[in-house]
Amino acid sequence: MIFASLRLALQQLPDPAFRQVLLRGLGVAVVIFLLLSVGFGYGITEIPSTGTGWLDSLIVVGSGLGLFFLKLLLFPLVLTAAIGLFLDDVAAAVEQRYYPADLPGQPLSTTASLLQAARFLLVVLLLNGALLPVYLLLLFFPPLKLALFFAVNGYLVSREYFEQVAGRYRSRAEVDAMRLRHRGDLWLAGVVIVLLLTIPLVNLIVPIVATAFMVHIFKRLPRAA
Repeated sequence: MIFASLRLALQQLPDPAFRQVLLRGLGVAVVIFLLLSVGFGYGITEIPSTGTGWLDSLIVVGSGLGLFFLKLLLFPLVLTAAIGLFLDDVAAAVEQRYYPADLPGQPLSTTASLLQAARFLLVVLLLNGALLPVYLLLLFFPPLKLALFFAVNGYLVSREYFEQVAGRYRSRAEVDAMRLRHRGDLWLAGVVIVLLLTIPLVNLIVPIVATAFMVHIFKRLPRAA
């Protein structure tokens, strides 16, 4: 079920609906990124002078380099968040192509989508931050560090995408029951998504792939669930 669903999701990547989501997400991300860049740039100009020429120059150069690398780190995150605003369109495209006879899902409201995305990001940051000492300890045991990373984030990612997709069809109580009943399969799906997130450039379209992937998984879960 896992790999058949992933194959179907990847096969649909050329779909014009997917391309539109990517372009809209990219447009939103560029606007947000430009605003952030202007804000960061303004902040650098407001750094008070020390009165020492070489030190001021060093601070300016260091701040500029820091801003450059911060941009490199932030852009994928900003793009992922921007694409997340349009993931209902991805789910709808999968429904139309593969499940036209089924009742279509009900999109989440923009407010609900934003709150869910913010909650997910906060949980990821808090949990991984709490585990940072363990990650540091496991630097000497790379296989265990990787195993912990994929185990934790596989669970978090699978939960986020499953709740987002399943919430289009079922009530919150039903979604929670299904997630618990199928937690093994969903965790494995989450690990696959996290693995895709580790691949440069590919990680930029992972939200699209992951949403389509999870729609197929949801559709393949036993109806009795």
